[in-house]
Amino acid sequence: MGKESGLKIQKEKGYSLLELLVTLGIIGILLSLLFVGFSYVQEKQNTKQALIEMAVLQTGIISYEADFGNYPNCPEKICTPGECLFLSMLGFHNAEGNLELPPYPTTLPVELFGFDQAKLDTAEIPELSHNDGDSLKLWLAQTLEQDPSFLDPWGNEYQYEYPRQDDAGGYRIYSLGPDGKTGDQFSKDDLFPN
Repeated sequence: MGKESGLKIQKEKGYSLLELLVTLGIIGILLSLLFVGFSYVQEKQNTKQALIEMAVLQTGIISYEADFGNYPNCPEKICTPGECLFLSMLGFHNAEGNLELPPYPTTLPVELFGFDQAKLDTAEIPELSHNDGDSLKLWLAQTLEQDPSFLDPWGNEYQYEYPRQDDAGGYRIYSLGPDGKTGDQFSKDDLFPN
C-alpha cells in the first residue's frame, strides 16, 4: 500500500505530453500575434520615415533650384537620376550637370539619411579625369560604404525624375514602397510626398 501512494504522488507532480503540447501551442500563437503586431508597427514607422525623407529631399531640391536656377540634372547621362540627385545634394554636381570640385555646401542635412559627412575629406577626392567621373562615384561608394544614392527604409533607391517621364513640368520624387517594384502605372504601395 505504501508503494502505491508513492507512485500516485509522482504522477501528480509531472505534466502529461498533452498538457505540454497545449502550452507550447499557446506560446506559439502568442508569439505569432506579437510578430504580426510588430511587423505592422514597423511598416507604419517605415512609411512615416520615407515620407519625412522625401520631404527633406524636396526641400533640398527646391533649395538647389533656388541657388542654381534648375533642378538637379545630368544632361550627359553619365550618372543615373538617383546618383545625380545624390551628387547634387552633397554638393558634387553643379547646375550644368557637371561634377563640381571642390564641392559646394550641401543643400540638406545628410545625417538624416545615415551619412557621416565627416568621412568626406575633400583632400582625398580623386581627379575627375578618370573614367568620366566614375572614380568620384567609386570613391563616394567606398567612403560611405554604400552606393551613391539615397535609400528608402526598405533599402530601395528613391526614384527621381527630371525631366519627368510623363512630360509634366518640374520634377518627381517617390519611393517604390515595401515591395520595391513599380510598373508603367504606379503600384498602390508606392509612396509620394505630400
